[in-house]
This record gives sequence, structure tokens and C-alpha cells, in this order.
Amino acid sequence: MVLKLPEKFINKYQKLLGTRYSKFEDALFQEAIEGFRLNPLKEDYQDVDQNLDNPITYSKIGFYGDINGNSVDHISGYLYGQDPSAMYVAEVLDVQPEETVLDLCAAPGSKSTYLASKMANKGVLVANEINTARSKILSSNIERMGITNTVVTNNSPEQLALNFPNYFDKIVVDAPCSGEGMFRKDHNATQYWSPEYVEQCATRQKDILSEAYKMLKPGGTIVYSTCTFAPEEDEMTALWFADVFNLKIENIEKFPGMEDGKPEWCDNDQRSLNFLRMFPDQFNGEGHFISKFTKNADDNLSSKTNPSVVSDSLDKSSEKLFNDFISDNLNISFSVLHQNRDNLEAPVLNTKDLNNIKVVRNGLRLGTFKKNRFEPNHALALALKRNEFKKVIELTNEQYLKFAHGEAIRINEQLSSSWVGVSYNKKTFSWGKFSNNTVKNFFPKGLRL
Repeated sequence: MVLKLPEKFINKYQKLLGTRYSKFEDALFQEAIEGFRLNPLKEDYQDVDQNLDNPITYSKIGFYGDINGNSVDHISGYLYGQDPSAMYVAEVLDVQPEETVLDLCAAPGSKSTYLASKMANKGVLVANEINTARSKILSSNIERMGITNTVVTNNSPEQLALNFPNYFDKIVVDAPCSGEGMFRKDHNATQYWSPEYVEQCATRQKDILSEAYKMLKPGGTIVYSTCTFAPEEDEMTALWFADVFNLKIENIEKFPGMEDGKPEWCDNDQRSLNFLRMFPDQFNGEGHFISKFTKNADDNLSSKTNPSVVSDSLDKSSEKLFNDFISDNLNISFSVLHQNRDNLEAPVLNTKDLNNIKVVRNGLRLGTFKKNRFEPNHALALALKRNEFKKVIELTNEQYLKFAHGEAIRINEQLSSSWVGVSYNKKTFSWGKFSNNTVKNFFPKGLRL
């Protein structure tokens, strides 16, 4: 599809940008800039078959370039493709291990997986997505990256706020927007753009931010970002948020190509200079806006604490099956367990505290109890380190191609473990089950090449 800019969009930005407009428009007709990140949650995470000669200056794990979604580096969670502009949002939020963090509009998971990589699987990350189908994509990406400290939820901001009052140390709201900054990457975004749609988005963004405020601890930090150029959704909404909730606007460090917010687009309010903009004619990435706020630490509000998570009581037969699986196949144990019917997980939050929340995943999915056996979940294979398996089978290139397509692998050795990690290029990407010199294939059908 050929990019065709709406006439009202052209007229609007000709007025706002003046003589700069022609350079801005030219940039919109250039190829989109691709980027990717490494995943420090993985062992030897820099050991990838990828060109790392073009790093992104503001990200220790970000690089310019495209990735192969069928490569073992990708399916094992060593790589994540992300727009270079969007990477800076997680850097601005500056999360730390042990914090409680919320990504309120999280799908498909780009920012959540970046945040999790900085948290080192410690603390609590809640990644929420209101759209059910997109929440499943979000959950899949959390799984692929080997993340264990994350609860994926599928709720409206209003529903979530009722459950988590004054709960989070840090929140990111990468709000649904008119998508102007993504026009050259997604030409279809021009088809639903209109001045009225921009105003609708701004109204929705204010509603979302109002609920996010309720969930932020006194003294906590919130980052609001969009992928649009529209001042109605950017400076104007950010200033509204600061004024209505008495928030401190924090200045954001700018790297080459990044720009201040535009006071001339919002009644000459000089506070907008603290905001950050990225335009594709000046910055090596897509259009983005970022703002950062701190909640008043003196707010006398009761906060919901994160209680210690304790194990549920497994029934005797399930407990024996799981313990036998661990003893036979792994060099690791789990201190906290939750059984939901036939499924077992290592939860991040107490399940009783999530009764009013639609939970897609709570921590790490360990596996499923079936007739007289325990079958491990794919998520567990991606979360374990090599030395936590009792046995890892290293595939040749020919074997990898067969296994990734769903075939079993013949091997000429006897194994003491029945469940083994399956690896290629020293990257474990699946479970296999050994029997009679054959490693049966447990690579999920939906992921097969």
C-alpha cells in the first residue's frame, strides 16, 4: 500500500511546522527504521547471530537493524524487534529490581519485556491489556523472553484501579493514540485518521491517565507516551494531567536527534520544554512523545501492600508427580506454587488478591497434571538456565530444522532424564521427551516454522 497522507493532516502540520514541513513530509515517505534488543535475562545474551555494529546510544541492549523471526535467537527469546524510538520509554521510567511496576496499555509487549529485562526477574511487573486477543500476544512475548516476575492481566484501567489503589512504584502509560508517528511503518493508520479521531484519542487518554494516577504510590513515577505528533494528545494532555493531579513534571534527558516539547503548540506553556519529542526528519526512528511525572509524596493515601506469596496446598498425588518430575529432570526447586485445577504455576502475586482481575498469566507456568504424569509447560523451558536442566540435547543445523518443523529426533545415547531441554547454538528453545533413542517433539505447534 502506497502512503497517502490525509489532506487535513497535511494542512495541520504545514501550519504547525512552517518551513520545516517539507523536510518532515519527505521523512514520512522514507523507509521505517528497524531496531532490536538483546535480552539480558538469557545466558550469554550477547552471543547472537546478529550484527551488533550499530548500537543505539541511549540503550545498552538496543541496536539498529532487522531480525529473522524464524531464527533460534528469536524463538528462544534472545532477540526482540522494537522501534528505536519506543525503546527510550523504558529507559526514561528507569525501573529497578524489587519495585512494583505497571505497564497499563502493554500489548504487544515491547515495553513490558524491556522493563522486565531491567528488573532481572525481581519485584513485580503487571502488564495489562484491555483487548483479549492482544493480551494473549502480550502473554506469549512475556513467555518467549523467559520472564518470571510478570502478571499479565486483561482488564480496563477502571477495573485494575479498584484492585491496586496506590500500589505501584512506577507506571508507564503508552496510550492508544491516533498513530501519526507510525504512518510510514503502518500506512493503514492513515485510513482512520481524522481531526475528530485525534480529539477522541485525547479524551480516552485522559480517562486512562486518571485511572493510572489512582494506582501510583505517593512519591511514585509515571511516564506517559504516545506514537503521535498531535499536540492535543501530547503536550496538551500531559499538561492537563499535571494540572489536574498536581504532579511534578520531570525533565527528560535528550540524546542527539531528540527534541523538547513544543510550547508554541500549547499556549506557550514553557513547562512543555521538559517533555520529549522524536520526529523522523530529525531522529533515527519513528515519531514518539514522552513525558514524565512524580506524584506528591505527601499525599495522605492508604496504599495496598504486596503481601508475601505463599504456596497453596497441592493434593498428595499432584505433589508427588511434580516432585518426581523435578527430581528426575531438573536441578532446581520452586518455593512458591499455585495449582489451578490441573495447571501448576510459580505465582508472582497471591491469587486471592486477584479475584476481581482477569489474569492471563501469574508468574511462570510450570506445567499440567495429566493422567499419572506431570507435563512441563513451554514457558518453563524458556525460563530455565542450561545448568538447571539435568540434560540438554544440542542439535545440529539439520536436526534443528527438523525439530523446529515438528519432527522427532533420533539420538545414539541413553539418557537418565525423560524430559530434556532442546537447544541449538547453545540456546534452549523447547522441551523434548526421550524414549527409545528418540527425542519426541514438544515444540508448540503454533510456533513451528
